[in-house]
Amino acid sequence: MQGLIEFLSTMPFWYWWALALVFLVIELMTGSTYFLWPAAAALVSGFFDLGPLDGAWQLQLIVFAVVTIALSIIAPPYVKPWLHKSQADHLTLNERGAQKVGRRVTVDAGFSNGAGKVRLGDTLWLAESENGENFADGAVVEITRAEGVKLYVKAVA
Repeated sequence: MQGLIEFLSTMPFWYWWALALVFLVIELMTGSTYFLWPAAAALVSGFFDLGPLDGAWQLQLIVFAVVTIALSIIAPPYVKPWLHKSQADHLTLNERGAQKVGRRVTVDAGFSNGAGKVRLGDTLWLAESENGENFADGAVVEITRAEGVKLYVKAVA
């Protein structure tokens, strides 16, 4: 125990900054923001160790604990929306079917009984009319939804 107290009382300020760096690396690997607050608290504690709390390891630990707890309570409602705002801009990023909705495509194989094929880019897709309509070759239709490999279309208004 005496060795730990001696280490803490002689610990240089940059140990706090190294601890902050360790927390930041863990934060980058997890992306959870849980390790962001102790990293900021360790940075603040390092600055306090550099100045008024040099050698006062008990107060440094109290500053670290108080800043960590305060940031963990106060900061998330402000920081998380800012960190994840780009996610709201790309709601269909990993949903390829949803990305097709609203696009206009050309009927490649005429519809019969409400089903046929449409060309989207360089690919032919199975398609079904939303209301059972039949479309002729070359007609332009709009994709309303996608389920698996089948597109559902409607006439362009």
